[in-house]
Amino acid sequence: MIAFLGGTFDPVHNGHLHAARVAAEALSCPVRLVLSAHPPHRPRPEASAERRWALLELACAAEAGLEADDVELRRGGPSYTVDTLEALRLRHGDESLSWIIGTDAFNEIRTWRRWRKVLDLGHLLVLHRPGAALKGAALSFYREHRSDDLGRQPAGGIRLLDQPMLPVSASAIRALIAEGNDVGHLLPQGVSTYIRRHGLYARSD
Repeated sequence: MIAFLGGTFDPVHNGHLHAARVAAEALSCPVRLVLSAHPPHRPRPEASAERRWALLELACAAEAGLEADDVELRRGGPSYTVDTLEALRLRHGDESLSWIIGTDAFNEIRTWRRWRKVLDLGHLLVLHRPGAALKGAALSFYREHRSDDLGRQPAGGIRLLDQPMLPVSASAIRALIAEGNDVGHLLPQGVSTYIRRHGLYARSD
């Protein structure tokens, strides 16, 4: 089993790392953090893909069992999950693959590009985001494909973890930095140092 946590990581923060650790423990496998280089579903990231990749490498270097993965950065074009999973499936053959998402993102799964294809390519490990309970079509989809043991087959299952994630927001961190506040307690040390050194997210007057 290999698990992947995708994100814009603008910047990568302690909440992301906490989610990756929880997933690694639940699945007893390594977790690779995939940089969404060109996210099609949200405004353009404030930091360039190259800067965000440097931050992600720094964050993962200090965490055993976590690794930065540049599959979307190398592919180019919009960073659609289904396209990334197709690339990962080609890379890893019949190995069991899990894609990690929060309940907030899972609730919007029907808006994803070729969303029904996702479970043909891998499993979904859904992490509980505070204030975002499963609902509607996503809840029905979960009940239809629920699996408590994702390692039994390469793809096709959905597992929900009840352990809540840390209420840390990248947008809130960027706002705090722009206002001149210290955010060292919200970021890995190497990430915090890099942001200060390069003046990322600072307000330009």
